[in-house]
Amino acid sequence: MRRQQDLQLFLLVSCVVAAFASAQAPELTPPASDPPAPASERVNASDAQLGLEVQVLLFQELGVSNLSAIVRYGVVTLDGMVRSEDDIKRAETLALQVRGVHGVVNELSVAHPLAVAVADEAAAVREREGAEIETSVTARLNSDAVLGSRPIRVVVDELTNTVTLTGNVATDEEKRRAGLLAVEAYPAGQVRNQLEVRQRL
Repeated sequence: MRRQQDLQLFLLVSCVVAAFASAQAPELTPPASDPPAPASERVNASDAQLGLEVQVLLFQELGVSNLSAIVRYGVVTLDGMVRSEDDIKRAETLALQVRGVHGVVNELSVAHPLAVAVADEAAAVREREGAEIETSVTARLNSDAVLGSRPIRVVVDELTNTVTLTGNVATDEEKRRAGLLAVEAYPAGQVRNQLEVRQRL
């Protein structure tokens, strides 16, 4: 009987001690994780590509290569010189046509007539060089016994210093050889081989 009372007293004391210790123990909180980077530090990976697309479009439509297009979260800032006030407005309209651009900060200005003349001469030189490159690459492809009969189109982009091959060939080997020949004809630039392989031509 006494042993049973001692056991009950021990259990009662144990419960009181455990309750007291639980009340006194400090709450453990998980360590705070690093705060997320502020929105201003997050860079949209497509902004650089959008900027390049805007620059290429403005070069193609306005014929001016000294324009910069910096994109930040879909808003493009245009800077540089154009020929007229109409070109300033047109540049903004063109920039908004690029998918992914939803705003324009237009800081373009009209160039001095002498600067326009110099730019026109430079554009004419680039156009001549582009035509020469296209002729050289096309001639190199046509000199090949097989590739000369394939419908291959050569497009030169003077702004990005790139030659693009489009059209159809019969085999992967023909596509590879066409790319190599284009590089040989235009070693100073880049070649984008977009030829499609079709077994029956």
